[in-house]
Amino acid sequence: MLVAGIDGGGTKTEGVVLDEAGTVVARARGGGVNLNFVTMEECERSVSEVLSGLAEQVDGRQVVLLYSVMVPDIAVIRHMVKLAFPHAEWRGAHEHRAVLAAGGVLEPYGIGVVAGTGSSTVGWRGEERHAGVGGWGMLLGDEGSATDIAIQALRAVVRSIDGRGEPTLLRERMMDYFGLRHAHEITHRVYRQDLPRHVLAGFAVQVTQAAEAGDAVAQRILREAGETLGSDVLVVARRLFTRDESFPVVLGGSVFRAGEWVIAPLRERVLAEFPNARIILPDASPAEGLARLALRDLKG
Repeated sequence: MLVAGIDGGGTKTEGVVLDEAGTVVARARGGGVNLNFVTMEECERSVSEVLSGLAEQVDGRQVVLLYSVMVPDIAVIRHMVKLAFPHAEWRGAHEHRAVLAAGGVLEPYGIGVVAGTGSSTVGWRGEERHAGVGGWGMLLGDEGSATDIAIQALRAVVRSIDGRGEPTLLRERMMDYFGLRHAHEITHRVYRQDLPRHVLAGFAVQVTQAAEAGDAVAQRILREAGETLGSDVLVVARRLFTRDESFPVVLGGSVFRAGEWVIAPLRERVLAEFPNARIILPDASPAEGLARLALRDLKG
């Protein structure tokens, strides 16, 4: 018997299949499925890519349980899942439970931080007690996300050009990343070319590289992102745990690939108030975390 997990988002979707020993036997990727950011047609195409990719690697008839995040439970999608995995029971799951499971936390106890294209933080103290912040999208929130980091970086560049801010390596990186001939073309790219969220968010990688090259502006942007995410953890932790309790805080999403530039200020802020919290970087992807949840349920 096999189990599967599918983690969907606004820009990408990943599927993973595990055998009964917990070994990954198939992995596939596709585009986004979050209907806040993609069309239904794009969503269906992404699900099809993932399901067909997995079915090419394993016998779909052996998959008996599937957990998913953000995959719409509608007739056309249900039909696609049934074709790929005819004997599988399909269950939905919370994306932050997927992050916790990716960090080895299979029970609903702890806090999951998602900081990728967007950002949000959710924690549990048992199935019935949970709390969360964030997830309001680029215009209303997403502080500490890759999109937010990119926007803060572009703002720093334009302030530098105006003479209102300090010089930064981010100006040259902006020119190269967005393919600009003149710095002022960035306004056209941002406002008139309907810049895709994932392209904008991708500029956060350039911020990390500038920080590693010694750029003080980039370092400050990443540090502030980490502090912001740490503050979000504190808001959730205060609702669920006491100061002396031990609980896991699992960090998921592309922002944490920046390493200690982001993680250190987050850790410092959280541990100053909750000294027994355990900051965890996952050893697996959220899709694999979902499959681990499925395997746990399968084994009872």
